[in-house]
Amino acid sequence: MSTPDHDAPPAGTAPETGAPLTRQASADVTSTGPAGPTATVRAAVWAGCHLGELAAITVTGSLAITVSVWFAALAALLALAWAGQEYRAHQADKAQGTGQDETREAGERA
Repeated sequence: MSTPDHDAPPAGTAPETGAPLTRQASADVTSTGPAGPTATVRAAVWAGCHLGELAAITVTGSLAITVSVWFAALAALLALAWAGQEYRAHQADKAQGTGQDETREAGERA
């Protein structure tokens, strides 16, 4: 029979350091670092900001394919309205001199 090792670290900790083996949640998932936000973070923020627009184009495009070709006209109108809004937002950014339309956070755009 062997006796348990009394100097061993408690269960659930690393033997070398005694640190917990469980993952610690990151305080800031969108940490940007010295070079700014990563492409993945920028894409996620953009998609989140434009979720309604993406859904409108996707739904009407799907309806055009599956139900009636007339929904393609609605999809085209929605896409044109979206492009116009993006153009106006870009022009407003240029007029203000910010030039940060790609890295803009959600909620900054009116």
